[in-house]
Amino acid sequence: MYFFLIAFAVLGAGVKYIDDAFDEKVFNKKTAYIIAPLLGILWAYTMIIDAVAATILLAILLGVVMKGKIDNIAHVIGLAVIIAIVVVAGVQLLFVPLLILAVAALLDEVGNDLVYKSRCLAGGKWWQRLVIGFFDQRWVAKVAILGLVVVSILPWFFFVAMLLFDGAYLGVRSVSQIRQKALLMSPTTSDISQA
Repeated sequence: MYFFLIAFAVLGAGVKYIDDAFDEKVFNKKTAYIIAPLLGILWAYTMIIDAVAATILLAILLGVVMKGKIDNIAHVIGLAVIIAIVVVAGVQLLFVPLLILAVAALLDEVGNDLVYKSRCLAGGKWWQRLVIGFFDQRWVAKVAILGLVVVSILPWFFFVAMLLFDGAYLGVRSVSQIRQKALLMSPTTSDISQA
């Protein structure tokens, strides 16, 4: 159980680090290239040792791949490592939960994009803040996992693991936003992305 809690947190943080090294240019790209295959190995190993972990992690991958979010070379490297290891080693999956969670992950990605592009959600009304928070923090997959926990299909600690995955992801995003503000406030400072 503890392995999955730690692994999911590391995976969430690593994915966001790579995202923002390329998309926001606030982290070191060389480090992202080093992290990507290591994350791929951890991701694949976590899938190989447990069918529930494999189902959740594959659902996340399917959601981001279907939405076209594998958009930099480091993510492609990580994905290639995952596919290579999983194809060779094989994984067990829970197919009905996989379908449910893949749809949930895709809805999270679509909703996340929508809240950043939608003018109707730009106001400060309570329902707008609720929708933005729900999709900004990708709650569709977490609610789906919680539902599968409640009906005893998934063990409860995988809901906690998913909270840690997203919490670590959001934690790295917060660091990234702080670095972006620092970069904007001091344009003469050396490139923060090389830190």
